[in-house]
Amino acid sequence: METQATFEVRIDGKRGTKDLKPNEFDIRELRGLLDEVEVLLFPNDRRDRPVISYRVEEGSVRNIFQTGLQSIASLGAVIGLVNSQRTLDVLEPRTAKAFEAIQQWAIEKDYVFTLTTSTNPETELRVDRSTAYFRSEATVVETEVYLYGKVTDAGGKESPNIHLQVDGQGIFKIDTEESFLAGLEQNILYHQLGVRALGRQNVQTGEIERGSLKLLELIDYDQRYEDDYLARLQTKAKGWLKDIDPDQYLNDVRGHYDV
Repeated sequence: METQATFEVRIDGKRGTKDLKPNEFDIRELRGLLDEVEVLLFPNDRRDRPVISYRVEEGSVRNIFQTGLQSIASLGAVIGLVNSQRTLDVLEPRTAKAFEAIQQWAIEKDYVFTLTTSTNPETELRVDRSTAYFRSEATVVETEVYLYGKVTDAGGKESPNIHLQVDGQGIFKIDTEESFLAGLEQNILYHQLGVRALGRQNVQTGEIERGSLKLLELIDYDQRYEDDYLARLQTKAKGWLKDIDPDQYLNDVRGHYDV
């Protein structure tokens, strides 16, 4: 079993005229906090994540989450980065959005959030109504993207789509047409496929807006290394490579410099 570590979110505030305590922290607020903490700890694929245990302690409301050391250490590094840079623009969008939710909560409820980890206890991030942990206006462009992974779902009654699980990045939902899915000759469920899609991408982080993807094309591909395929490509290329002087070609690519 992986070594465990903890992440703490302490909340200070008022419930009416009384200081906030665990027995006055509503389950609706707790549910919102749990959602954001899960994203902070596991911003990518959360389906197969390890267990996150939870306990609450006195001292205003001390929400303590326990899971694997590596995930806690990664979050501790993120907290340190935000604390030193005082901006969320350095974070990937899903993590930044979770911090923004906490910031908005602090403003609306006049709560003070203090975030710290057992792996980096000397560094804490304070979020209150005087802080402004929101992203700057990011530049987003519409672009074509290629994704490769396993189809985990395909269909939908009102909004047909394909769910593609990409290793290390989680699941992408790609909107498509019902007629396209109906016209497929074989069932694509649980097949490894490539997808060419149109979507929106943040030019600063490279992050793809997951709710923006629209299918352009399915690409059937084989992950295995094919010696015969490579040999065919080499044979095909020999026709135009035979007349190229390698030294001259490299000089043209590198350019000429006066020494």
